[in-house]
Amino acid sequence: MRPRILLILLGILSIVLYLAMWQISYQFNWGEGYRDRPILIYLAIYFSLFASYAGAVWIIWNRTGDDHRLLWTLIILGLLFRAAVLPAQQIQEDDVYRYLWDGKVFAHDVNPYKFAPMEVSRLKEFLIQDPEAFEQRYDTQSQAELSLLYDLKWESPETLVYQERINHPQVATIYPPLAQFVFRLAHHIQPDSIITLRLLFLVFDLAALMLIVWTLQALGMNRLWAMVYFWCPLVIKETFNSTHLDIIGIAMLCGVLFFVVKKRYFAANALLALSVVGKLYPVILLPLLLKQQASKARTKNILLQCSLSLLIFCGVVGLFYLPFIEIGAQNFSGLQTYATRWQQNDSIFAILVWFFGWFVESAGPVPFSYDLPSLLAKITVALILGAALLVLLFRREETQPPQGKAALEPLFLIMALVFLLSPVQNPWYLCWVVPFLCIFPWRTGILLTGLVGLYYLDFYFDYQDINHLAPWIPWFEYVPFYLFLGWEFQKSKQPR
Repeated sequence: MRPRILLILLGILSIVLYLAMWQISYQFNWGEGYRDRPILIYLAIYFSLFASYAGAVWIIWNRTGDDHRLLWTLIILGLLFRAAVLPAQQIQEDDVYRYLWDGKVFAHDVNPYKFAPMEVSRLKEFLIQDPEAFEQRYDTQSQAELSLLYDLKWESPETLVYQERINHPQVATIYPPLAQFVFRLAHHIQPDSIITLRLLFLVFDLAALMLIVWTLQALGMNRLWAMVYFWCPLVIKETFNSTHLDIIGIAMLCGVLFFVVKKRYFAANALLALSVVGKLYPVILLPLLLKQQASKARTKNILLQCSLSLLIFCGVVGLFYLPFIEIGAQNFSGLQTYATRWQQNDSIFAILVWFFGWFVESAGPVPFSYDLPSLLAKITVALILGAALLVLLFRREETQPPQGKAALEPLFLIMALVFLLSPVQNPWYLCWVVPFLCIFPWRTGILLTGLVGLYYLDFYFDYQDINHLAPWIPWFEYVPFYLFLGWEFQKSKQPR
């Protein structure tokens, strides 16, 4: 069968599967029917989608040339995938409720980093039970803002329901400024609308696709490889069903890749700053961009050009944080709580915690972590990332400066390593690596986009009261990945 026909058939099959995902999503009602949720059916649909996707990737990587008409056909099919899940209920995810609340708070000129949702909900209770403590804790402006937010919570049934559904309500928001502006825009378009947020995310999603296509074209590569991103079930599920905000920063990161290939480092650093204020951890790429710019610049201009790039980066980040500056370090209080306490679905980090637990006592919280073994694991991870960054910064390049794909490879390696070493390896975090897979045919990375779907099995074990099986889930996610990674690495070393 011709590759074109087979790709179209796989696309049609995927549309059917996404429609099935939409239908079962209505059995995932917030706060009810947990034991009856069709999680296993969802997983069967997801892995069927992944099988179809993997087949399409194999065809694109091995059997097709750059075909303009086929590219548009596959883009239309990718849009239909998104349309099929756009009206669906979230499957096992609820971060979107905080997005909607943050947008409402910011749209009413209140700093979304200032108050945790629980402070708003318990305003009257706190005021009545201990008015003196209330007066001591909040100044006049804060009292007025809390009163405004309390009234906003009750302005409509949707607002009340969604605000009560915010997870970890005792923690202030962790989401960076660019995300807050997107949430605010969604509120101005239509308050309390998940569909509106998803449509705004679609804008960023299409921008990411466009930039990936341009990058492939600039590299002289097959533009059909952009379908590795646009057809990825992980990206589609986590962006247009779970409604996670990562697509904002991912789109900006795709811009970084394009401008690095074009050797326009001022623009690349500006886009990196936008990616960082979309989600913070791409900041680790800044030294690599400065290094590449330094290797390109003339000797007399190196310091000036790198200083200007650093100024652009810091200026963009500072500009986005400027509206929130009045509360200072409090802007990062939620982020500090997240970095201190969160650990979920991790692989290498979990092994490090287990290892250090053999040598030190785990009782009691410590600075920057919930216990000493986890703190030592975080220090180890930071050292590994730092060492990897130093190796990439100071290794000798085959070409000076690195050209084309060689210029993007260090960015790819660091972003993949950040995910693999993280104490929180939620599936949507892996979406940051997917654009790189359009450029580097890393089969193990494609495999991992499927395996991380097992993350949702943890909910099934919880609801069925078989939690003793949950610790095995990361093993089924990551052991096949690391085994296949070792095999793929060994194979790449063999002479052709």
